[in-house]
Amino acid sequence: MKKITALISLLATIVAFTAVNVLLSASPAVAQKSSTSVTMESCESTCRKCQKMCQDTLVYCKKKGGKHAEAKHINTLKDCILACKTSADFLSRKSTSHAKSCAFCAEICNACAASCEAMGNDKKMKDCAAECRDCAESCKKMAQMT
Repeated sequence: MKKITALISLLATIVAFTAVNVLLSASPAVAQKSSTSVTMESCESTCRKCQKMCQDTLVYCKKKGGKHAEAKHINTLKDCILACKTSADFLSRKSTSHAKSCAFCAEICNACAASCEAMGNDKKMKDCAAECRDCAESCKKMAQMT
């Protein structure tokens, strides 16, 4: 009888530990820590978000005028839009050249972020720069994975 009680107690402990592990693996805090890894899908999504942000920022800069509408800055935004679009396309097709595209996209996104930051204390420009930096980091990680 003692052996059966001990066995039941052991099984109950194993079940309890398994349940705790399942709950922990589903917890947002644990999921958040593992989200630092980049997948083709997450990188594609980041590229598309950056592309959209730069398109919106391009419209904003043309309307604002002045230094925001200078050719160098406008062309940098256009370069970033195209690089993000191309990289997202390569990723969506699982192209064997996606790593090269991502490396190039990271370079362009960093240049765009710097150009936006140079516009001064403008919320729209800071938001665009942050989005570009996120995309650059994602693409850099994707490029290094292969």
